[in-house]
Amino acid sequence: MTTAHKPALNLGLGAAIFITAAAISAVTLHFKPSLVSGLQALRTSKVPSSVCNTIATDPSPPLNVRSSPVVAPDNVVGTVRNGTHLAVVDRNEGWLRINQPLEGWVYQDLTVTSCIPAAQANASTPAVHDDGMSLLAEATEQYQAGDLNAAIALAQTIPASSNASQAAKGAINQWQRDWKTAEATFTEMQAAIGERRWQDVLLKVQAFPDNRFWRAKLTPIVKVAIQQQNGH
Repeated sequence: MTTAHKPALNLGLGAAIFITAAAISAVTLHFKPSLVSGLQALRTSKVPSSVCNTIATDPSPPLNVRSSPVVAPDNVVGTVRNGTHLAVVDRNEGWLRINQPLEGWVYQDLTVTSCIPAAQANASTPAVHDDGMSLLAEATEQYQAGDLNAAIALAQTIPASSNASQAAKGAINQWQRDWKTAEATFTEMQAAIGERRWQDVLLKVQAFPDNRFWRAKLTPIVKVAIQQQNGH
């Protein structure tokens, strides 16, 4: 190699190192919480203590899969149906990165995860088909559609041996609490409308449970309150 080529080579190597360092810094800054938690996990345990199963349970299906962990109008790369099993490979501030059935990010609150001890998952006993998570997703859809009793009945059919058993019990308790709150709040909002207390109506919306059926019933009342408050 001649001396004349060395400066160019050194310049090329310097640029490559700079670009690589910048890229690593950008990734580290953007995904720092996930990166740190991942490194801590590697240090503390080489063998996973549990095996988790995650499915889509969007109250307004289908579940959006996004190219980045942020809600934006132009970053939806696809959708998945409720009950679909998601292969989670990373987490970042309330978001899950998946690589199956699509690659991208989903909002964690729109999924349900159930975990079992790794030793149990790796046991040599024959695998038993478990429909629990799919049943829970179907029950969640019934709840969102407004059929609380059917949702509870279906969730209660999930056997105690299912990986989704504990999640189902928790969901039933949450549904019952939210349904009771929605009924009481809706009655209070109707009374406020009758008494022309428009601001009270709008304030109660903020604490209203996230249920598609009740939100649909709520929409006309809220529209009236907004119109009246604006003097229309």
